[in-house]
Amino acid sequence: MGQTGLSSRIRLGLGFLEATVAGAMLTVMVGCTVLQVVARFVFQTGLSWTDEVAMFSFIWAALMGAALVINSGGAHRIDTFVNLLPGSVRRAVLALVYAAILAALILLIVYGVKLLGVVHFQRSSILKLNMSFIYVSLPLSAGLMLAAMLLDWRVYLGDGAGDTAGEARNG
Repeated sequence: MGQTGLSSRIRLGLGFLEATVAGAMLTVMVGCTVLQVVARFVFQTGLSWTDEVAMFSFIWAALMGAALVINSGGAHRIDTFVNLLPGSVRRAVLALVYAAILAALILLIVYGVKLLGVVHFQRSSILKLNMSFIYVSLPLSAGLMLAAMLLDWRVYLGDGAGDTAGEARNG
């Protein structure tokens, strides 16, 4: 099986992981929110832990959802101006954009990992969870986005630079 088949399998695996985690966290977040509303209005009591679980689930769902959008080619880009440029200039601009995105993702990974060292001994206020479990979502999601961007190198650097990610994946 060629590189295209391998990259398709990698992309499908990453997408499954991202969608599973994002969907599970979204379900937990909604469940905790509904539980809190029912507890307050039906039983006239509050559950302190549901707010914390919902907030942590939201963080994970948002970051994994962002990785899923990047992986699936759903991120929109404004390319009207870029498409007006001659081919060689367009490829140079797209290469610069690609490099900037890669640099930003690498910074998120590096500083996200450094942040884990800072928060490793911190505990959440209610559940007393190690905050590393929450903060690891940042470098992990950035790593997943980086993997998806590396799989899309042809969109930015290949002969068809300027095509959409979906066109490059199918081509």
